[in-house]
Amino acid sequence: MKKDLLNVRVFWLPVSKEVFFEGEAESVSSENQLGKFDVLPQHANFISLIFNEVIIVTPKKEKFVYHFEKGVLTVRKNEVRIFLGL
Repeated sequence: MKKDLLNVRVFWLPVSKEVFFEGEAESVSSENQLGKFDVLPQHANFISLIFNEVIIVTPKKEKFVYHFEKGVLTVRKNEVRIFLGL
């Protein structure tokens, strides 16, 4: 994995064994109780409840948008894990 990209995996619960997105991304955007935010490469370690939608932008400028009620997003060393449908 390149340092200028994120390694992203999206899981949709209760089917947590199935991955809905897995790959590299330039950015991940979502919303928490403080408002909208973006995760970019080299982001600090982070965990948050997220709401409404998450947008993943790949290096090829493809956008993957997931709509949901609640989820959890974690960031650690350029690895983003997103658990939706909680």
